[in-house]
Amino acid sequence: MLALASAALALTPPPVRRPAPALLRDRQPTWSNPQGATLTQIREDVWLAERPFYPTLPGLQGTDVGCKMCVVRLPDGTLWVHAPVALDDALRRALAELGEVRHIVTPNTEHQKWAAPWILEFPDAASYAPPGLREKKPEVGWKRSLEELCDLGVTSSAPPAEWGGAIQLCWLKDRVPLTSVPFFNEVVFAHVPSRTLIVTDLWWNYPSSDDVPTSSKIWKAAMDNIYRPVYNRLMRGPNWDESYDTIMGFDFDYIAPCHGEPVATDGKAVLARHLAKIAS
Repeated sequence: MLALASAALALTPPPVRRPAPALLRDRQPTWSNPQGATLTQIREDVWLAERPFYPTLPGLQGTDVGCKMCVVRLPDGTLWVHAPVALDDALRRALAELGEVRHIVTPNTEHQKWAAPWILEFPDAASYAPPGLREKKPEVGWKRSLEELCDLGVTSSAPPAEWGGAIQLCWLKDRVPLTSVPFFNEVVFAHVPSRTLIVTDLWWNYPSSDDVPTSSKIWKAAMDNIYRPVYNRLMRGPNWDESYDTIMGFDFDYIAPCHGEPVATDGKAVLARHLAKIAS
């Protein structure tokens, strides 16, 4: 009987999120923060801060497109923060319980809104801008550019020693269609111990469940059916395929996105289908 139970447990897919006790809920649950938690653990030493997000673009101010910040606890016990969200007292307390914020990463040009407040809040932390943005916006106060870490403009064989060997990175160059102008200029990361790929706008996974508002479902349809084909056909910049191969060479099965639901298994196949590298 015990052997059967163990076999059944082995066949059970890992949870997308680790369940949070109701007593720990400190926010109103929404589709973009389904547990109503300030931080939600997804893997060992990896958490998400899931929040509603309303774009400032005309016509989208009432559409919750959701956003997620990723927090990684490094081997030395300090915290590495990816794509910061708005700081509030509950988040400050939750972070303080996990460790000291020592690394603040802005992974692409789109997710820069809260970089400056975080840099001011944690002045001793190393802060990283996406390639090209530190020079354009020195007022934000980033201390370094992720571009400095990328050999040949693609990947890094030696991330900062302070990351303790726990984080890999790869610059994925995209561009505005039919031009050479960079678009998101995203740097993708992998947390080695938990086999988690951390992405910003390269991959999204908006749900279509009944609790998702109609406007958010329309946004999902536009991203899936309009933006995705345009990206795959017209927006891949120089060295894109080399970067893709580098990312697929990382050892990951879990994908933690900034938008939509995480994926707990078969992450490489999911990403390859999304980027039209294998048939859907």
